[in-house]
Amino acid sequence: MIGREVTVVAVTCLLAGGGCGGAGPGETFAGNGIVVSRVVAAAPVAVAAADISVAVYMTISNQRDAADTLRSVESPFAASARLHGEMTSGGMTAMMPLAGIAVPAHGTVRLAPGGMHVMLEGLQRRPSAGDSIRLVLVFRGAGRLAVRARVVEYADLQRSLGAAPAPEGQALSLRLARGDGGVFDLAGERGRVVVVFFGYTHCPDLCPLTLANFAWARRRLGARAGQVRFVFVTVDPRRDSPSVAMAYARQFDSSFVGLSGDSASLAAAQQAFHVASWVTRDSAGNVVVAHSASVFVIGRDGALARVIPHAEADVDRITAAVADAIAS
Repeated sequence: MIGREVTVVAVTCLLAGGGCGGAGPGETFAGNGIVVSRVVAAAPVAVAAADISVAVYMTISNQRDAADTLRSVESPFAASARLHGEMTSGGMTAMMPLAGIAVPAHGTVRLAPGGMHVMLEGLQRRPSAGDSIRLVLVFRGAGRLAVRARVVEYADLQRSLGAAPAPEGQALSLRLARGDGGVFDLAGERGRVVVVFFGYTHCPDLCPLTLANFAWARRRLGARAGQVRFVFVTVDPRRDSPSVAMAYARQFDSSFVGLSGDSASLAAAQQAFHVASWVTRDSAGNVVVAHSASVFVIGRDGALARVIPHAEADVDRITAAVADAIAS
């Protein structure tokens, strides 16, 4: 469950030591098979200097044959530097510290507003657009990698990240393993409306509720339901194999499709749909996978017809959106 943007800032070039030139969204940093790019943050809003905090975003690519983990971040310009995730539940947005961010072998992870980010707190100065920040990323396998971010105007943040939400009308790709041994390929579903939700089988609330709403929507569609495919994609491949994901989805309706795959394949699927997820633990120590909870309705032509935010994904809205896509 991912919330909206929070106030984000980054450290001024005066604190970074040296001029502001040269650090930009297009700059890349590489070391030991890790490539980091688009390291940016937004200029701050008007808050007291003592209240300034920093959310830094970036894209991390792992070119190694082994998975790695971003374990921590260091910065001499903040009292604390932590990995954070942003999550909403019941209309409330909350930040939670993360023990690490997994980066799959030959995979890419994007830190973006509404999801995972680096949070710096206890800054000494107010930064402006064009300033830069120096950080050291500490990876479990690849070791230490020095990077720097450039502060941009808030209006330019998503463009600088290359992480704007997938626009309606954009063609999407999805190719993952089915529980029956086959492969689901969205390209092969042309002519049919496809409804997609990302979740996991140990989810205590949102996932079963959403799939139950899918089942009710399918009943309401009546004869038109034959023109629709309802798909559940896990974001927890360590526990959800293709067969587990399929069995879970079909508890709600025998026609539902459950998909899984290796971490790289699922990371690519999440990136295509701009879905974020991360693993954390609740107060009792149980593993919880926080994740985006929107419903994606894909039209007969394979293009995204509608994104239904979690707060609006009730039976009525899902049914109406699917019916509109069928009629288009």
